[in-house]
Amino acid sequence: MNIPPARCLALVCTALLLAACGKKEAAAPVVAHETEAAPAEKTPVADSDAAFLKEMKDTPAAAPEPALADDRAAYEAWFKKYHLDLSDPQMLDADADGDGFSNRDEFLAGTDPRDATSRPELATAHPAIRFKEYNEVRLPLVLDALRGEKAVIKRTDGGDTRFETVRVGDTLPGFPLRVTKLAERQTTDKDGRAVDRSQVLLEDTSTKERVTLVKDLPAKTSATYAVLASEDGKTVLKVHAGEVFAWPGEPGVNYRVVDLGRDQVVLQQQETRKLWTLPRQ
Repeated sequence: MNIPPARCLALVCTALLLAACGKKEAAAPVVAHETEAAPAEKTPVADSDAAFLKEMKDTPAAAPEPALADDRAAYEAWFKKYHLDLSDPQMLDADADGDGFSNRDEFLAGTDPRDATSRPELATAHPAIRFKEYNEVRLPLVLDALRGEKAVIKRTDGGDTRFETVRVGDTLPGFPLRVTKLAERQTTDKDGRAVDRSQVLLEDTSTKERVTLVKDLPAKTSATYAVLASEDGKTVLKVHAGEVFAWPGEPGVNYRVVDLGRDQVVLQQQETRKLWTLPRQ
Protein backbone atom coordinates (compact mmCIF):
# COMPACT_ATOMS: atom_id res chain seq x y z
CA MET A 1 0.00 0.00 0.00
CA ASN A 2 1.38 3.40 -0.92
CA ILE A 3 1.64 5.88 1.90
CA PRO A 4 0.04 9.23 1.04
CA PRO A 5 2.33 12.28 0.98
CA ALA A 6 2.35 14.86 3.76
CA ARG A 7 -0.96 16.56 4.17
CA CYS A 8 -1.83 20.13 3.36
CA LEU A 9 -0.64 23.11 5.42
CA ALA A 10 -1.71 23.12 9.07
CA LEU A 11 -3.44 26.45 8.66
CA VAL A 12 -6.14 25.01 6.40
CA CYS A 13 -6.66 22.17 8.80
CA THR A 14 -7.00 24.70 11.60
CA ALA A 15 -9.80 26.43 9.72
CA LEU A 16 -11.58 23.11 9.35
CA LEU A 17 -11.27 22.35 13.06
CA LEU A 18 -12.61 25.71 14.10
CA ALA A 19 -15.47 25.45 11.63
CA ALA A 20 -16.27 21.91 12.80
CA CYS A 21 -16.58 22.98 16.40
CA GLY A 22 -19.42 25.24 15.36
CA LYS A 23 -18.70 27.81 18.06
CA LYS A 24 -19.73 31.41 17.41
CA GLU A 25 -17.97 34.29 19.08
CA ALA A 26 -19.82 37.43 20.04
CA ALA A 27 -18.63 40.30 17.90
CA ALA A 28 -17.23 43.32 19.74
CA PRO A 29 -18.02 46.86 18.51
CA VAL A 30 -16.01 47.88 15.50
CA VAL A 31 -13.09 50.06 16.53
CA ALA A 32 -10.72 52.26 14.61
CA HIS A 33 -7.83 50.53 12.90
CA GLU A 34 -4.35 51.46 13.97
CA THR A 35 -1.79 51.63 11.20
CA GLU A 36 1.82 51.00 12.13
CA ALA A 37 4.94 51.88 10.22
CA ALA A 38 6.02 49.12 7.84
CA PRO A 39 9.58 47.95 7.25
CA ALA A 40 11.35 49.45 4.25
CA GLU A 41 10.61 46.60 1.88
CA LYS A 42 8.32 45.84 -1.03
CA THR A 43 6.67 42.56 -1.84
CA PRO A 44 5.44 42.07 -5.41
CA VAL A 45 1.96 40.65 -5.84
CA ALA A 46 0.49 38.99 -8.89
CA ASP A 47 -2.95 40.65 -8.84
CA SER A 48 -4.41 43.99 -7.88
CA ASP A 49 -6.77 44.35 -4.92
CA ALA A 50 -9.73 44.65 -7.29
CA ALA A 51 -8.80 41.50 -9.20
CA PHE A 52 -8.28 39.54 -5.99
CA LEU A 53 -11.60 40.60 -4.50
CA LYS A 54 -13.41 39.81 -7.77
CA GLU A 55 -11.95 36.30 -7.79
CA MET A 56 -12.97 35.78 -4.18
CA LYS A 57 -16.50 36.96 -4.99
CA ASP A 58 -16.86 34.86 -8.14
CA THR A 59 -15.63 31.65 -6.46
CA PRO A 60 -18.09 29.53 -4.42
CA ALA A 61 -17.17 29.38 -0.73
CA ALA A 62 -15.50 26.16 0.33
CA ALA A 63 -17.26 23.89 2.78
CA PRO A 64 -15.68 23.81 6.27
CA GLU A 65 -14.77 20.14 5.82
CA PRO A 66 -16.24 17.40 3.68
CA ALA A 67 -18.38 15.00 5.71
CA LEU A 68 -17.67 17.06 8.83
CA ALA A 69 -19.96 20.01 8.19
CA ASP A 70 -23.01 17.75 7.98
CA ASP A 71 -22.72 16.57 11.58
CA ARG A 72 -20.40 18.65 13.71
CA ALA A 73 -21.59 17.00 16.90
CA ALA A 74 -20.53 13.61 15.55
CA TYR A 75 -17.16 15.07 14.58
CA GLU A 76 -16.52 16.43 18.07
CA ALA A 77 -17.73 13.19 19.64
CA TRP A 78 -15.31 11.20 17.44
CA PHE A 79 -12.36 13.30 18.55
CA LYS A 80 -13.34 12.94 22.19
CA LYS A 81 -13.91 9.20 21.84
CA TYR A 82 -10.32 8.68 20.69
CA HIS A 83 -8.85 11.27 23.06
CA LEU A 84 -7.67 13.61 20.31
CA ASP A 85 -7.17 17.31 21.06
CA LEU A 86 -9.62 19.44 19.07
CA SER A 87 -7.71 22.62 19.99
CA ASP A 88 -4.50 21.39 18.35
CA PRO A 89 -4.27 22.97 14.85
CA GLN A 90 -2.10 20.09 13.64
CA MET A 91 -4.34 17.29 14.89
CA LEU A 92 -6.16 16.69 11.59
CA ASP A 93 -2.85 16.01 9.87
CA ALA A 94 -1.39 14.00 12.74
CA ASP A 95 -1.09 10.21 12.59
CA ALA A 96 -1.98 8.99 16.09
CA ASP A 97 -1.34 5.28 15.44
CA GLY A 98 1.56 5.61 13.00
CA ASP A 99 -0.15 3.63 10.22
CA GLY A 100 0.55 6.25 7.56
CA PHE A 101 -2.96 7.70 7.54
CA SER A 102 -3.86 11.06 9.07
CA ASN A 103 -6.65 11.53 11.61
CA ARG A 104 -8.65 13.19 8.82
CA ASP A 105 -8.35 10.03 6.71
CA GLU A 106 -9.40 7.90 9.67
CA PHE A 107 -12.47 10.02 10.44
CA LEU A 108 -13.66 10.10 6.83
CA ALA A 109 -13.20 6.34 6.51
CA GLY A 110 -14.70 5.54 9.92
CA THR A 111 -11.57 3.71 11.14
CA ASP A 112 -9.83 3.78 14.53
CA PRO A 113 -7.05 6.42 14.65
CA ARG A 114 -5.51 4.65 17.66
CA ASP A 115 -5.27 1.22 16.03
CA ALA A 116 -2.59 0.71 13.37
CA THR A 117 -4.42 -2.36 12.04
CA SER A 118 -7.57 -0.31 11.39
CA ARG A 119 -6.76 1.49 8.15
CA PRO A 120 -8.79 3.43 5.58
CA GLU A 121 -9.23 1.90 2.16
CA LEU A 122 -7.18 4.39 0.19
CA ALA A 123 -6.36 4.06 -3.49
CA THR A 124 -3.46 6.06 -4.91
CA ALA A 125 -4.68 5.93 -8.49
CA HIS A 126 -8.06 6.34 -10.11
CA PRO A 127 -8.93 4.46 -13.31
CA ALA A 128 -10.31 7.58 -15.00
CA ILE A 129 -9.23 10.77 -13.20
CA ARG A 130 -5.81 12.43 -13.33
CA PHE A 131 -4.52 15.46 -11.38
CA LYS A 132 -2.97 17.75 -13.98
CA GLU A 133 -2.72 21.29 -12.61
CA TYR A 134 -2.72 23.21 -9.32
CA ASN A 135 -3.39 26.94 -8.94
CA GLU A 136 -3.06 28.41 -5.47
CA VAL A 137 -4.53 31.80 -4.61
CA ARG A 138 -3.13 33.17 -1.38
CA LEU A 139 -4.71 35.72 0.87
CA PRO A 140 -2.31 38.71 1.00
CA LEU A 141 -2.56 38.75 4.79
CA VAL A 142 -0.26 37.14 7.37
CA LEU A 143 -0.56 37.20 11.15
CA ASP A 144 2.51 39.01 12.45
CA ALA A 145 1.77 38.97 16.19
CA LEU A 146 -0.89 38.77 18.89
CA ARG A 147 -0.68 41.46 21.55
CA GLY A 148 -3.31 40.81 24.17
CA GLU A 149 -6.69 41.62 22.63
CA LYS A 150 -5.10 42.96 19.43
CA ALA A 151 -3.68 41.24 16.36
CA VAL A 152 -1.06 42.76 14.07
CA ILE A 153 -1.75 41.74 10.46
CA LYS A 154 0.89 42.14 7.75
CA ARG A 155 -0.61 43.12 4.41
CA THR A 156 1.15 42.54 1.10
CA ASP A 157 -1.63 43.67 -1.24
CA GLY A 158 -1.08 46.71 -3.43
CA GLY A 159 2.66 46.15 -3.81
CA ASP A 160 3.71 47.52 -0.41
CA THR A 161 4.08 45.78 2.94
CA ARG A 162 2.16 47.46 5.72
CA PHE A 163 0.58 46.52 9.03
CA GLU A 164 -2.93 46.76 10.50
CA THR A 165 -3.80 46.33 14.16
CA VAL A 166 -7.28 44.86 14.67
CA ARG A 167 -9.53 43.51 17.40
CA VAL A 168 -12.41 41.03 17.41
CA GLY A 169 -15.31 42.59 15.50
CA ASP A 170 -13.16 44.67 13.16
CA THR A 171 -13.40 44.36 9.40
CA LEU A 172 -10.13 44.60 7.51
CA PRO A 173 -10.11 47.69 5.24
CA GLY A 174 -10.45 46.69 1.60
CA PHE A 175 -11.56 43.13 2.38
CA PRO A 176 -14.96 41.68 3.32
CA LEU A 177 -13.26 39.90 6.22
CA ARG A 178 -14.34 40.32 9.83
CA VAL A 179 -12.19 39.24 12.78
CA THR A 180 -14.19 36.74 14.84
CA LYS A 181 -11.60 35.26 17.18
CA LEU A 182 -8.02 35.60 18.43
CA ALA A 183 -6.29 32.55 19.91
CA GLU A 184 -2.83 32.09 21.35
CA ARG A 185 -1.34 28.69 20.44
CA GLN A 186 2.04 27.23 21.32
CA THR A 187 3.29 24.02 19.74
CA THR A 188 6.66 22.31 19.38
CA ASP A 189 8.60 21.33 16.29
CA LYS A 190 10.13 17.92 15.64
CA ASP A 191 13.14 18.87 17.77
CA GLY A 192 11.00 19.86 20.73
CA ARG A 193 11.50 23.61 20.32
CA ALA A 194 8.61 25.94 21.09
CA VAL A 195 6.81 27.38 18.06
CA ASP A 196 4.28 30.20 18.15
CA ARG A 197 1.23 29.17 16.13
CA SER A 198 -1.21 31.80 17.32
CA GLN A 199 -4.27 32.30 15.14
CA VAL A 200 -6.76 34.88 13.93
CA LEU A 201 -10.08 33.55 12.64
CA LEU A 202 -11.69 35.61 9.87
CA GLU A 203 -15.13 35.34 8.31
CA ASP A 204 -16.12 36.61 4.89
CA THR A 205 -19.13 38.81 5.57
CA SER A 206 -20.76 37.98 2.22
CA THR A 207 -20.07 34.25 1.77
CA LYS A 208 -19.59 33.25 5.45
CA GLU A 209 -16.42 31.42 4.43
CA ARG A 210 -13.99 31.04 7.33
CA VAL A 211 -10.27 31.58 6.97
CA THR A 212 -7.64 31.15 9.66
CA LEU A 213 -4.41 33.13 9.71
CA VAL A 214 -1.64 31.28 11.52
CA LYS A 215 1.38 33.26 12.69
CA ASP A 216 3.96 33.74 9.94
CA LEU A 217 2.20 31.32 7.55
CA PRO A 218 0.39 32.22 4.30
CA ALA A 219 -3.26 31.24 3.91
CA LYS A 220 -4.73 29.96 0.67
CA THR A 221 -8.25 31.00 -0.25
CA SER A 222 -11.23 29.10 -1.60
CA ALA A 223 -10.28 30.44 -5.04
CA THR A 224 -7.46 27.85 -5.06
CA TYR A 225 -8.30 25.08 -7.50
CA ALA A 226 -7.05 21.91 -9.16
CA VAL A 227 -7.55 20.80 -12.75
CA LEU A 228 -8.60 17.18 -13.20
CA ALA A 229 -8.54 15.49 -16.57
CA SER A 230 -9.18 12.14 -18.19
CA GLU A 231 -6.22 10.15 -19.45
CA ASP A 232 -7.00 11.07 -23.05
CA GLY A 233 -7.48 14.74 -22.16
CA LYS A 234 -11.01 14.91 -23.55
CA THR A 235 -12.56 15.60 -20.15
CA VAL A 236 -11.20 18.52 -18.11
CA LEU A 237 -12.70 19.79 -14.85
CA LYS A 238 -11.67 22.57 -12.47
CA VAL A 239 -12.49 21.79 -8.81
CA HIS A 240 -12.21 23.59 -5.47
CA ALA A 241 -11.86 22.22 -1.93
CA GLY A 242 -15.18 20.96 -0.60
CA GLU A 243 -16.80 20.77 -4.03
CA VAL A 244 -18.93 17.77 -5.06
CA PHE A 245 -18.83 16.73 -8.70
CA ALA A 246 -19.82 13.90 -11.05
CA TRP A 247 -17.39 12.44 -13.57
CA PRO A 248 -18.64 11.75 -17.11
CA GLY A 249 -19.13 8.06 -17.77
CA GLU A 250 -19.78 7.21 -14.10
CA PRO A 251 -23.57 7.49 -13.65
CA GLY A 252 -24.77 7.64 -10.06
CA VAL A 253 -21.27 8.34 -8.71
CA ASN A 254 -20.33 11.57 -6.93
CA TYR A 255 -16.97 12.72 -5.62
CA ARG A 256 -16.15 15.33 -3.01
CA VAL A 257 -12.81 17.16 -2.97
CA VAL A 258 -11.60 16.38 0.54
CA ASP A 259 -8.25 18.07 0.18
CA LEU A 260 -6.13 19.65 -2.50
CA GLY A 261 -2.52 20.73 -2.51
CA ARG A 262 0.43 21.24 -4.78
CA ASP A 263 1.31 17.54 -4.90
CA GLN A 264 -1.99 15.71 -4.53
CA VAL A 265 -5.77 15.86 -4.55
CA VAL A 266 -7.80 13.66 -2.21
CA LEU A 267 -11.29 12.67 -3.33
CA GLN A 268 -13.96 10.76 -1.47
CA GLN A 269 -16.58 8.78 -3.35
CA GLN A 270 -19.77 9.83 -1.63
CA GLU A 271 -21.67 6.57 -2.06
CA THR A 272 -18.97 4.26 -0.70
CA ARG A 273 -16.83 6.69 1.38
CA LYS A 274 -13.80 5.32 -0.45
CA LEU A 275 -10.86 7.72 -0.59
CA TRP A 276 -8.78 8.34 -3.68
CA THR A 277 -5.41 10.12 -3.56
CA LEU A 278 -4.47 11.54 -6.93
CA PRO A 279 -0.77 12.44 -7.24
CA ARG A 280 0.05 15.34 -9.52
CA GLN A 281 1.16 14.21 -12.97
